[in-house]
Amino acid sequence: MKVLVLATDLCMVSGVFGVLDVFSTANYCIEKRYGKGVIDDFDCQIVTINNENVLGYNGIEIKPTQPLDCQQAPDVIILTYSVKVVIDCCGDDIEIANRDKIKQWLNDCKEQGTIITSFCTGAFLLASSGLFAGKTATTHWRSADLFRRVFPYIRLDCDQLIIDSGDVICSGGSMSYIDLSLHLIDRFVGKDIVSDCAKLLVFDPIRQKQSPYVSFKAQKNHQDKAILAAQDWLERHYESDISMDMLAEIVGLGTRTFKRRFKIATNENPINYLQRIRVEQVKDKLEKTTEAINQIIWSVGYEDISSFRQLFKRFTGLTPKDYRQKFS
Repeated sequence: MKVLVLATDLCMVSGVFGVLDVFSTANYCIEKRYGKGVIDDFDCQIVTINNENVLGYNGIEIKPTQPLDCQQAPDVIILTYSVKVVIDCCGDDIEIANRDKIKQWLNDCKEQGTIITSFCTGAFLLASSGLFAGKTATTHWRSADLFRRVFPYIRLDCDQLIIDSGDVICSGGSMSYIDLSLHLIDRFVGKDIVSDCAKLLVFDPIRQKQSPYVSFKAQKNHQDKAILAAQDWLERHYESDISMDMLAEIVGLGTRTFKRRFKIATNENPINYLQRIRVEQVKDKLEKTTEAINQIIWSVGYEDISSFRQLFKRFTGLTPKDYRQKFS
């Protein structure tokens, strides 16, 4: 089984070599469980688009382990991409070195039956190569807004950790190369080897969502002063009993105009924006204090404990209790 990992400049070095480690672990587990040569193992190699060394984001040089032969399509291609897309995620576009050459290679391989995959912001490479047509994408949650700006016609679901569309698979999050690799091992070999690998790697093999890791970041990169004032007011008075009619009046707008402009400026309706602020406040207190959960919920302005627990789980994928156990 031929697996090629495409390394690019400013990529996450641990992700590139980490993929090789996971598949090497799988080979060890396959031999131990089934014996040598009974099941095809994984030949996992690093390639670069120009067969030259690339410089990872941490300054370490990555050398390809084999030349890239555009005439030989592998079984699987795994794409990583620049860490800068996660860190500097507030622009309106991205620069992709060798975009046309990568696009041609990926599409040629796909036509020959190669499964094209990505982790983290490798989804930007998939998208720029036209491989998400009619499919749903995921990427690092922090790069979601940038992805939507650059690729507005691609459906994005960053709640999901892995989205398998058959011939195209993507995973979100910097460390999701492990989830993606285990997913591929499951697909080609089976769950027994995934379980064996997970035990050796001491890794939870059933992660499904990014939502527990997502931090709400308010969209304030707009010029609507009335809406900026409303955002500031909500962030300072989130624990109050807030009426949107009252807030519209505070910033000098009619209610319908206020709601319309708020949605345009922030990509959220005012109620949802307030809910996300309250959830972030609860998350922070769950992580940093031992205060009773009900007391925390009351402190952000919710009287209905059951309703807030449902809201919290909708945004994070976890109950408040589970969230505290995971992150405190």
